[in-house]
Amino acid sequence: MTICVAFFLRPGTFYRVALLGACLLTSCSMPDAASDNKAVPGDTFPPDVVLKGSNANAAIAGMRQPTVGYQARPLVPAADHVRWTDVPMALRNVASKQFIGIQSFESGADRFVAVTLAADGQAGAVTIERISSGDFTVVVQLGVFPDASKDEPFAKAFEAEMLRLGAILRPQ
Repeated sequence: MTICVAFFLRPGTFYRVALLGACLLTSCSMPDAASDNKAVPGDTFPPDVVLKGSNANAAIAGMRQPTVGYQARPLVPAADHVRWTDVPMALRNVASKQFIGIQSFESGADRFVAVTLAADGQAGAVTIERISSGDFTVVVQLGVFPDASKDEPFAKAFEAEMLRLGAILRPQ
């Protein structure tokens, strides 16, 4: 009761509306739809269809079976040791470990640019360009001015993360 009084004593209509909504939600006496099997107007399916025992197991097994003729692609590591599709994930992983925020991504066919924000508020950019299928260049500038003590470790960590993600088995 003291909570209700505290909400009414606060200025503004938000608290009064929130209290009224909470009271209406908690005082609702209608049972939920899953608590009974009575048909309600507008129901698409009859509510008494419930699979139990072996019927349920057969239905679940049927849903988990691959379709006839489906050939699952084998799980393999990246053919060129890195995947171009792993660039955003690798950037996020490295940035989070080094407490650098990523504000935006711009991607193209062979170029990827991430705008970064350092903990001290300096904006920067990381540019990755694909040279060939397995080769790429990384240009890092994490602040307003280039700083080799911050930029080079980020670039090396990014390259290591790309190799780590490329070694994960995925369908090719």
